[in-house]
Amino acid sequence: MASSVAPKARGPFSAGRRGGAKPRKALGSAALARWWKVALLVVLVTVGLPLAHAMFGEVVAMLGGAMILGFLLGRWTAR
Repeated sequence: MASSVAPKARGPFSAGRRGGAKPRKALGSAALARWWKVALLVVLVTVGLPLAHAMFGEVVAMLGGAMILGFLLGRWTAR
């Protein structure tokens, strides 16, 4: 008699080949990445703004800083 058990799927859409599940990062690496972003922002403000002010003037430094801050905050909070 024939067996009633179906053979295991081995095609590209079988359970073993699904690409949706990724291993989660450790909690420490997410917190470390967040602090690197904070450090980058602090360095940009303390070095970049006075340098832009000296080279281009106050208006360009403030507009550039606002534009860069808006871009960075938008990228960091996008989901």
